[in-house]
Amino acid sequence: MLRSLILVFGFLPLFLAAQPVRFNLSAPLVNDPAASAILVSNQYGVLRYYKVLEEEQPEGLSFDVNRRLGEQLSLTVIRAIEDNGFFAFENTTYCHLSSGASIEKVASDAEEGGPRAFRQVELYVDGVSAVEDVVVTGPVAMQPVYRIIGGRLFVAFSAQPYNGLLALFKVNGEQRYRYFYATEGEQSRYDLSLAELKTDFVEQKISLPKDGDWEGTIQAYDGNTGQYFWAYNSERMRKPFNQQHITAYLPGEAAFTHFNLQLSHPGADSYAYYGRYETLPDTLPAFFFDPLFAENESKAFRFKVSEEELGQFYEVDYAYEGGRGVPGSHWRIFGAVGQAGEVDFILPDIPAELYELMPFLDKLLEPTTATKRMLRCTRDCDYDFSRQPHLLRNEEWRVEHGVQVRGQEQEF
Repeated sequence: MLRSLILVFGFLPLFLAAQPVRFNLSAPLVNDPAASAILVSNQYGVLRYYKVLEEEQPEGLSFDVNRRLGEQLSLTVIRAIEDNGFFAFENTTYCHLSSGASIEKVASDAEEGGPRAFRQVELYVDGVSAVEDVVVTGPVAMQPVYRIIGGRLFVAFSAQPYNGLLALFKVNGEQRYRYFYATEGEQSRYDLSLAELKTDFVEQKISLPKDGDWEGTIQAYDGNTGQYFWAYNSERMRKPFNQQHITAYLPGEAAFTHFNLQLSHPGADSYAYYGRYETLPDTLPAFFFDPLFAENESKAFRFKVSEEELGQFYEVDYAYEGGRGVPGSHWRIFGAVGQAGEVDFILPDIPAELYELMPFLDKLLEPTTATKRMLRCTRDCDYDFSRQPHLLRNEEWRVEHGVQVRGQEQEF
């Protein structure tokens, strides 16, 4: 009996010291032509597993990693990108995956999936003698071409079919826009009069937390047509210098059920807002953000988090300049804030085999900037980052969960 107890308790520390953890990676992720290797490391950068992706994995990739007691495991996808014969890397690390994870390819990593379909659309408007501006708010293959011929406005552009069409017009010296709204589909020509360009829309102003150039879109879902249209699109609309608000245009004839908003202020001091609203907000609120690193090195970082930041998520983005025609590289690290205190991480060691296959990884010791971002979820936030960490990067998921982002860039 004593011998049995010795055997049981003698093996117990070994059992606790190495617990297998399962990782499941989808086929689109590992078979992406850019995907080069998978690394699993602990919080000190020590490798626990790596695989060079040389062969196709039709069923995806599943594997176990033995996690030692006290280790926090992280998974890294190494991706090589090519531009005119020059190579760089776009790596992504997901931290705090000590119970394993299932990871898929996110939309931002996906190829375009073939050329997008566009169809030629022509508008003819009688009774127009002067035109100042024409804006088609949705995706177009080219900016609208317009001119006046004999008191008739001619507008031509290529738009995606089966999206609601909203076109704005400033004509005949009028100060505000008129609009034409239709369900874009098979029809490619519209013959209109000036009276048919309506003015019964709401100009919804949304105050911004910071002046400057904001990018993004607001898509409105019309319950009458069952389609989205673009109520705001920074690529198509004129933006005032150092703007303090944006203006969404809402046609009076539409029956709005919800709005999908994606707006960002890029740059060294960055903001981003994602959300789905029944009614558009009057303002985009700011939230607490400490931009400082307690320590920041070429392969390691450390920063403090407060009680106020519990339940939020972080991203640290290392950027590396290319130079001489070589594209720049990035290494992005994502994690969840589980407790107040300090967050720290060391990039994984790179196997010699990978350095031989991807010599441009030598830039890891020469980052030019590091951007710290905090992301908070404001809606339906029962999300386990450690199980499906890739969802945090998915724009549709961010819209559904009302993610708000603050970031600050620091130079090395």
